[in-house]
Amino acid sequence: MSNMIFCYHCHAQHPREQMRLVVSKTGKRWRCIMSIEAAKKTRAEREAFGRKVSAENKADARARLKARTAVSAF
Repeated sequence: MSNMIFCYHCHAQHPREQMRLVVSKTGKRWRCIMSIEAAKKTRAEREAFGRKVSAENKADARARLKARTAVSAF
């Protein structure tokens, strides 16, 4: 079994040690410590964290798309 868990907040996989099970309106969900700590900061710092996570997710999506198109080209 994998030691990685999906974070519903930043939409990324993290090691179990970096995750916490939190209770939301829709039930229990896994959330990374980074996002929990970022939520406690000022609005500007939270927005900067969100932009950073979005940029990482976009870069990851581009890399997966590039890898997929490179494989289908052969």
